[in-house]
Amino acid sequence: MQTTTQDRLELALRASNEGIWQWNVIEQEVSYSERVLSFLGYDSGEAPNIFLQPDLYLHEDDLPLFKQEVGGILRDRGTDLMAVDCRYRRPEGYFAWLRIRGACIRNDHGRVTKIAGSMIDISKRKNAENALSDERHLLRQLIENIPNNIYFKDRDSRFVMVNKATAVKMGYQSPKEIIGKTDHDFFDKVHADKSRSDEVEIMESLLPQEESLERETWEGGEQDTWVLTTKIPWLDSKGGVRGTFGVTSDVSDMVNVQIRLSNAAAELKKRNQEYQEELELARQVQHSVLDPKPESFPRMGKGTACGVGFSTYYKPDSEMAGDFYEVFAISDTKAGVLICDVMGHGVRAALVVAMLRGLIEKESDSAESPEWFLYGLNDSLVNIFSHAGIQMFATALYLIFDLEKGRMEFATAGHPLPIIRKDGVARVLSSEKIVRGPALGLVPEAPYGADSIGLDELDQVIMFTDGIYEVENAEGEELGVERLIRFLSDRIQSGGGETLDAIVALAGEHCGCAHYGDDVCMLAVDVHKKA
Repeated sequence: MQTTTQDRLELALRASNEGIWQWNVIEQEVSYSERVLSFLGYDSGEAPNIFLQPDLYLHEDDLPLFKQEVGGILRDRGTDLMAVDCRYRRPEGYFAWLRIRGACIRNDHGRVTKIAGSMIDISKRKNAENALSDERHLLRQLIENIPNNIYFKDRDSRFVMVNKATAVKMGYQSPKEIIGKTDHDFFDKVHADKSRSDEVEIMESLLPQEESLERETWEGGEQDTWVLTTKIPWLDSKGGVRGTFGVTSDVSDMVNVQIRLSNAAAELKKRNQEYQEELELARQVQHSVLDPKPESFPRMGKGTACGVGFSTYYKPDSEMAGDFYEVFAISDTKAGVLICDVMGHGVRAALVVAMLRGLIEKESDSAESPEWFLYGLNDSLVNIFSHAGIQMFATALYLIFDLEKGRMEFATAGHPLPIIRKDGVARVLSSEKIVRGPALGLVPEAPYGADSIGLDELDQVIMFTDGIYEVENAEGEELGVERLIRFLSDRIQSGGGETLDAIVALAGEHCGCAHYGDDVCMLAVDVHKKA
């Protein structure tokens, strides 16, 4: 029964993506599951006891709460549970958010002997929450500081939210004083009735009332004002009508502003059109430098025992992509093959791609050494990013096909190793000799290791970026590399472009669409024996 319970626990933890840890308080020894070790970034036996030395591993802002939770559970007859979210500094230098939960075992004297619990990396969720909070704060700042009147009304045309400018216009100091009132509390019946009629029509038709010039006649004989008003239906997340929201500006200011805005709008439209044209030109240039059919090796009729041919697939997610590949000649019998995945999308990623292409040529002298080639690219990219004050990175995989020696050398900078096929069996290329180096542009003077494999052990090598195997189905399940391997072993026996086309078809079938949400870049290398 205990084994069954343990199995269920492991399954539950695997499903929740959590790992477990145990701290023997008496012997001051800590043990972590493989999942927790991956969160901490250490191998078994090397991971520190973060509970004893939190100052060395946790963010200073999170230390007080962490120490309070640990201290509370260690205190004699203290609390039996601990729960804390904190930022942990990984060996690579960046912080990851960890959610740590624990429960203790006490002896007869109430002293803690052991603490055990679970741990999970919640960085994505925390980053999303922080980003959302920042966006809300920025939006609120914009609403409160913009000089125009901004307001939301419910289905009965009662104010439910206004900015300070609207409160001041209505004669109040605080926006809260207007909540629950309607236009009938401020304007005469004619204008208030017209305003209410317009808002009912907007809610029924779901069509906005854009830049309507209105004359406001105030209750009590105050001087009339003219405003330029835009009112829009206010919908909830499901499309249901909650009311209306609007923006108004005093016409006396708007007349002059309108001229400037009109000119600015025309200029913006012109610049946007020029920007789109430049983006399209940049996209064409970026695509044109990618050789869709790289020339096979050896070159110039050189006599070698084997040769290699190349097939490619490239589908960017936007106009400017961050994924690319390069096939270049080191000699007539030696080919260098590089595939890169730059962080993010758009112009920034495309600029890093352009820089990397230039650095590839700069590092041509080290192209025969995979580890030194990646070292040079990383060193140059770190210097560029450091001077520019930006944080970017790119993963890379570099292969050398030496047809005279009949070997393939390889090194990786944070990029997945390729899938290799031999006699119809597919597997991920492995190496006990090298440890995957960090992505390019992150760590100065980072070391990279290289390994090699005989070409007689290869029929095909498939290089790829994460856009192909991270596609998700309706349940949020990724395609995954393992599924690719099974597919390539069980069903696909062809080579070259047919292999890549089959992978694309598999990804499309998995996600049920043709848009993957990320750049897709693949390159297949077919190794053939020469007659």
